[in-house]
Amino acid sequence: MPLGPDPERARTTVAQLDALRATVTAAEDDVLACLVVTGEPGPQRVLDDWLDQVADTLRALGEGAADLSPALARFAPAESPETPDEAPVGGPVDAAGMP
Repeated sequence: MPLGPDPERARTTVAQLDALRATVTAAEDDVLACLVVTGEPGPQRVLDDWLDQVADTLRALGEGAADLSPALARFAPAESPETPDEAPVGGPVDAAGMP
């Protein structure tokens, strides 16, 4: 019985959380870049407040993903080579593969 999350699932989840953070950061920038001036104080205030809420929500999603990533990363060690042929060589070898 495993004592923690499956390392492969943890790696996948960390990668997805990192992608989520990048996406919501870009979306937040896009939302803030689309501020428009309506010329009317009432509608302008409503629009500004709504865009601020959207940006705050996106920022909170990114922060939540950033908070979860380190906790999961400790269960997701770097992938080890699949076969001994892929293992790093410890030093120079001759043509026969001997040190």
